Amino acid sequence: MTKLSYALILTFSLAVAIGMQKPGDATASTSIAVGRCNGQTIDDASQAVRNYDRHGPGPSQTQLLQRYGAIAGIIATLGEEREILNSVCSSDAERAALFTQIAGTMAWAFVLEGDVAARLNAACPAAAHAFPTMMLADAWLVLANAINQDNGDVPPAFADVISKIQASAEGVGLALPAWSDTSQYWRDQVHARAKAAIATCPSPSPTPT
Repeated sequence: MTKLSYALILTFSLAVAIGMQKPGDATASTSIAVGRCNGQTIDDASQAVRNYDRHGPGPSQTQLLQRYGAIAGIIATLGEEREILNSVCSSDAERAALFTQIAGTMAWAFVLEGDVAARLNAACPAAAHAFPTMMLADAWLVLANAINQDNGDVPPAFADVISKIQASAEGVGLALPAWSDTSQYWRDQVHARAKAAIATCPSPSPTPT
């Protein structure tokens, strides 16, 4: 197996695993103390994302794969944290503030993940373009879900990550719809086109599912 094939397959597998992540067990979370309703986990994730943004990974395949896995882990952790907080927080106001933090941090992580995926798959231009396109669509949907749930109001905290997504999307030619037009269906269509492009990479290549 070539280094390119290995990077493609691992990157694709991680992306699929994240996309198929199931919500946390709400029943188990009910035993968590009320004091668990806080932003500690989110703050830790945000700090890690900021550090990754400031300090890019090394150039080797191993370093890139390690960074990709670390970012994927942050995204999974934030998804699980949202489920936990939804169960243990007693007020909508508490949940709303924490969910906004989660959405912004998760979207930022997707942007960084796309950057690393492009470098991992540089030997196949189609994949180097397709993977970040998929992840930018994920990032945009995460923000759109939060914004649309709040009647279209865009939190000021989203400003920086929105500009990051827009700049990266312009680089890969991804047209970002208005918030109200951003849906799971739109994201799935972007993913479908990207997977078809990835399938054109030299064999063995990941098979879209």
